[in-house]
Amino acid sequence: MDDDLIGKRIAAQRKARGMTQVALAHDAAISLSLLRKVEQGERDCSQSTLASVARVLRVDAGTLTGQPYDTDEPRKDRIHKYIPDLRRALNSWDLSIDLDHKPRPLSELAADAKNVAHQLQLGRNRRLAEMLPALLTEAFAMVHATDDERERDALGRVLLAYAHAAHTVAHQTGYEDLAAGVEDRIQWIASYTQDPAAKGFAAWMRTTSIMRDGLYEPGLRLLDSVRAEIEPGGRDDDATLLAVGSLHLRSSLLAGRAGNLALAMDHVEQAQQISTHLTTDTDNDWQHMAFGPSNVAIYRVASAVESGDGPRALAIADEMRLPDHMLTRLPTRVAHHKTDLARAYFWQGKHDKSLESLELARKAAPQQTRHHPAVREVTNLLVRAHRRSNEPLARFHAWLGPDPEW
Repeated sequence: MDDDLIGKRIAAQRKARGMTQVALAHDAAISLSLLRKVEQGERDCSQSTLASVARVLRVDAGTLTGQPYDTDEPRKDRIHKYIPDLRRALNSWDLSIDLDHKPRPLSELAADAKNVAHQLQLGRNRRLAEMLPALLTEAFAMVHATDDERERDALGRVLLAYAHAAHTVAHQTGYEDLAAGVEDRIQWIASYTQDPAAKGFAAWMRTTSIMRDGLYEPGLRLLDSVRAEIEPGGRDDDATLLAVGSLHLRSSLLAGRAGNLALAMDHVEQAQQISTHLTTDTDNDWQHMAFGPSNVAIYRVASAVESGDGPRALAIADEMRLPDHMLTRLPTRVAHHKTDLARAYFWQGKHDKSLESLELARKAAPQQTRHHPAVREVTNLLVRAHRRSNEPLARFHAWLGPDPEW
């Protein structure tokens, strides 16, 4: 079980390079005490720490997290068998491919895009991985086969829905190289649409790999630039306002990981003002950019967690109540929120509350939760911290992978 901890993998990589903890902490610009706690299994490894350490050790983040998980038989997660087909379909983006069937009407592709967005909202990654290869191949082929600008615009919107789902599957399952490639495809697809929000969506997606590599300041500048470009100003354009608000929330996440809680909260406040104007929690079909008062509240907690302020995160969470429709419409957002709370509770020594939050994340979005590095890390730390049998924790740990060792 200890070997599954990110801290243990960091220690192994560090020792293999003949580095001391002092040298690694200095070069990664993190405190020595934090590094020691992470390596000793007393603290989970944050995304910002992971990015900094991976850079110094010259390894991919997946080397330290162990992703993708469960790729070996006999307990191989079924989602992995669909990844090769998904990779091949995404690789056809710039090729003129002859379909083995007559292209379907755009209305049917648009209906598929709505279904894809719905499956994405519900966190059904395995189903998406199965259905996306054929959908992507068909839509890519149709884009290259038409010279009609309006038809390309419609196909671009469809492809954005497909590509977003493909990115989510790849990223959440741990295929980060594939996810980064999808981000490039989304930049290209966005150029086919006439919707100004598409450029904001592409920038939002681009910051996934930017955050993974710890490039927070460049990422913040990118989002600032795109927000200024698409800001509707005095125009009554709710769709673009939604994109701008979502970009503010994304900036709050980058600022939090950069350790700038004040800037993170400033972006949350600006998003709050926009959400007040829009009034409802919503999603934009192909964009699936969750936005509204509830998601702003979730990001308040996330910003505090990302900056390492557990007490503040829990204090904010105590004052918020997520509406029931969040669990039915956006269970993946609820799961992210509960995972953040699990980390904050663990930091405060509230292990029962931490496990309770993990269970709620599992209930909300099981496929996403099972592959989340923070979920596995906190679970392993909880197992390590318990010297006596804890049946609920044992069951949860077994659900994630191997049986717990007591």
